[in-house]
Amino acid sequence: MKSENKFQNFNRANRVHFIDSVRGVAMIYIMLYHLFYDLIEFCGFRLDFFYSAWFELLHITMFSLLFFVSGVSTNFSRNSLKRGVMIFFIGQIITIITGVIMPGSPIIFGVLTFIGLSMMIYSLIKPLTEKIQIPWAVVFTAMTAAYIALFNFPHRTDAPFAEFTYPFGIMSNAFSSSDYFPLIPYFFVFAAGAAFAVPILKGKMPRFFYNTRLPAVNFIGRHSLIFYAVHQPVFIVVLYIVGVIK
Repeated sequence: MKSENKFQNFNRANRVHFIDSVRGVAMIYIMLYHLFYDLIEFCGFRLDFFYSAWFELLHITMFSLLFFVSGVSTNFSRNSLKRGVMIFFIGQIITIITGVIMPGSPIIFGVLTFIGLSMMIYSLIKPLTEKIQIPWAVVFTAMTAAYIALFNFPHRTDAPFAEFTYPFGIMSNAFSSSDYFPLIPYFFVFAAGAAFAVPILKGKMPRFFYNTRLPAVNFIGRHSLIFYAVHQPVFIVVLYIVGVIK
């Protein structure tokens, strides 16, 4: 594909296949991670690697990859604000359901809540990023690295305001969530992906970026929202049917 100054018309019929592949790989990891979690929490399995430092690093890397490509994709959306509201609403439903089913470990500010809110925020600041012509992808990546290097992340405190600041990575000592991705620093990752979408939309990436695909992985990547919403209930039902849930 030749480089062009104008933006390409990417949509459901004309997809950037490499982005679908990356999102699919991240989604496969997330499903495996939740399967391991279910085996430990509900079935009594002992999986020592699940709590190891290398697996925690892999966990942060794969979710950050998902947030990055979600940022890329938000620049392909015709109405990212509307889609962000929808995803945020689904995330809130998951919070309510897990609060009822698992009151000791609900999902508060999980993946879908984070992605939905990030889409809404970026749709509001996008006009500013388009007006100020600087390498935003580099800026947001540097902000992510600086925050991780300089601050204790995530941060817990006894301060009274911490009850309300968990969306920004500042939590009270009583805060508990089985899935937690605050805006800081992960929004910087999301925004870096959104900025990286500009050269993609201009057709400036290598040819393989647009043409290479892994059919099964890409299918999961294209329908990642559906897979994310249904895979945990499916796992629980299957584990119950085969008799391993205690």
